Amino acid sequence: MEREDKIVVMPFCQQDVEMHDHDFFELAYITGGSALHTISDADGEVRSGEVKAGDYFIIDYGSRHSYRECRDFTLINCLFLPEMIDDTLADCRSFEEVLRVSLIRYYKWCFGQTSANRVFHDEEGRILPLILGIQEEYQEKKVGYTEVFRCRLTEILILTIRKIICDSKKDDREIQPRSTAVLEAIRYLDKNYRERAVLKQFCREYHYSQQYISRKFRQETEMTALEYLQKIRIEKCCELLAGSDLCIQEAARSVGYEDVKFFCTLFKRTLNMTPGEYRKTAAAAMQY
Repeated sequence: MEREDKIVVMPFCQQDVEMHDHDFFELAYITGGSALHTISDADGEVRSGEVKAGDYFIIDYGSRHSYRECRDFTLINCLFLPEMIDDTLADCRSFEEVLRVSLIRYYKWCFGQTSANRVFHDEEGRILPLILGIQEEYQEKKVGYTEVFRCRLTEILILTIRKIICDSKKDDREIQPRSTAVLEAIRYLDKNYRERAVLKQFCREYHYSQQYISRKFRQETEMTALEYLQKIRIEKCCELLAGSDLCIQEAARSVGYEDVKFFCTLFKRTLNMTPGEYRKTAAAAMQY
């Protein structure tokens, strides 16, 4: 792929291929057959699994992947550079960074999850027509075809982010708390997340020991009560940073954090960007 192309769309019959990487993003949609697909991301995590018709995925910069045991395996490959989405993204070298900048309003609900290097299935059949539309525009190259590609790719990304959010909600339903104690704790934290020492306050008012609540919360939700509280506070702070003129210190205090340094560290660990970077990218996203 030449740098000046920005996008190449290729339908073909795929044979076995060894691990390889690219200096661009690769959106692949499986149209027939099956294969064993292995992905190794930049952090060294390796995942393997069968891919078949209706599956699709995006391979990130710096990630390696391979196909083995290909059986009548056909796919459509869309290879594209980040500036294909927007010229300001020319220096992006991860798909997470692209999402942060171009789709920040949706990205915050995924909390650091990225649609890159994950296999999705097109259950509703909405992705394939978009892929075929991209392919047709690429082949015909009519006036404005790059804009059509940008719009259809953005739609694919939003539909995929919905899948991530839906899967997350499904996971939440599967780990619904069973005990009255944990239900009461969740309701209390949802309502009083701004308060200092809110967990101690809850235990005192409802006559539970902190040790008991912590143990029950983890057993029933697979996270600690503190992790749940931090999740709520970060979500609320994202809303303030994107939708108000409050400075970072004021936004942090508004959601219950007096220690701004700790808040900034937690925010970056959760969203992979600082509060200032989040506000900047959120403001840029509003211009799209």
